[in-house]
Amino acid sequence: MLGVAPEDAASIGILQMPSPSPRISVVLPVRNGEHSIESRVIQILEAMSDLTRGATEVVVVDDGSKDSTPEVLSELKARYPQVRIVRHSRPRGLEAAGQTGLERSTGDLVFIQETNATVRIEDMRRLLRMSEDKSVVAARAESTPRPLSGALVRRLRAFGTHAAQSLESASETPAKKTSIQMIRRPHLQKLVSQRGNHYRLNGETVHSTSLESA
Repeated sequence: MLGVAPEDAASIGILQMPSPSPRISVVLPVRNGEHSIESRVIQILEAMSDLTRGATEVVVVDDGSKDSTPEVLSELKARYPQVRIVRHSRPRGLEAAGQTGLERSTGDLVFIQETNATVRIEDMRRLLRMSEDKSVVAARAESTPRPLSGALVRRLRAFGTHAAQSLESASETPAKKTSIQMIRRPHLQKLVSQRGNHYRLNGETVHSTSLESA
């Protein structure tokens, strides 16, 4: 059977199949998150259905929660087959929970949420775009919400709405920094070891400003 050079494929009408989308794992550490973990998981599932055509799993690692987080997670697993649950019998720290999630994940690309906070989807979108470059084996994105300018708050106050009061009230609460890491499966062993080495990565820093997190 004669072979066909790639450069000749188009000229003779041979269609080249696109490479399949990578399977993606998202690792979410949680501790005592009975009021937030459901929305975090659903947010990820809905976002990934738009961001990728590949299969997705969400690996939630419960770091020894003392509240009703285990019950909430059991209900989520029953509703969504993409959800997998791992539990620490006692609190070991969110970094250890991230390492456990790395060990249990099965995706070609693995995202690890570093904090017990809501994932910023735009950060995941940026990292997915970076993953299209096969030379990128790992990356990290970090977001710190920045307060709105005084001029904007004054304009909102001038409109006579309650928006300014809401923003001023929100500004009294410290903004939560969020960060997420991405790594390709062949390189996981460089981050996870029996000795529990750290898996911190160097990557770009993303700053965001929004009305909801002023």
